[in-house]
Amino acid sequence: MIDLTERKAYPLLVWGLGAAFFCAEYFARIAPSVMVSQLMHAFQVDALGLGTLSAFFYISYLTMQLPVGMLVDRYGAHRLLRGAAFLCGLSCIILGSAHSLWMAELSRFMIGFGASFAFVGALKLATIWFSAAHFGLLAGATQAMGMLGAALGEGPVALTVSVIGWRLTMHWMGVVLIVIGLLIWLFVKDHQTQHVSDEPHLVSFKDMFL
Repeated sequence: MIDLTERKAYPLLVWGLGAAFFCAEYFARIAPSVMVSQLMHAFQVDALGLGTLSAFFYISYLTMQLPVGMLVDRYGAHRLLRGAAFLCGLSCIILGSAHSLWMAELSRFMIGFGASFAFVGALKLATIWFSAAHFGLLAGATQAMGMLGAALGEGPVALTVSVIGWRLTMHWMGVVLIVIGLLIWLFVKDHQTQHVSDEPHLVSFKDMFL
């Protein structure tokens, strides 16, 4: 494990990786909206069938919102975020390789399950590594990262689909998410080194850059 915990900007790296996962999962979340004709042709479905396929993401995503908070509090953001990123990435690759509708629906369901950990996990890391005075800023920045993913998931992904096809596009999304999961595994910690007082030192932006 690479130890960067002594670097002043380390807390920003920890939160940034959580926020990067939230950004990247938005690519997979909205992907069907820019692959409509390709997905309808690949799985031989009409608009209703495609809508059902897209909805499988939100079924698991919404169902997990309350359990995710309890799980993150109990087991920590690091372990759950890395597993969720790996799950999202693998599910994207499976979706890109699927040739049956039920496999595509299962993949979307698992992408939603993994993605449900991203936002809460990033906020949990912010509460651990930064002072409470910066929580509002980091919460807003995390949400902005998600919206950035949504914006980039429209035009650029649509262009990528037109160039390399929807299946390879999903495979590359999966690779990106797996790499993020690997980086979380290597660099993110759920706790700070305890000092004599046994109280963690909560970092401010001034501490990092001055």
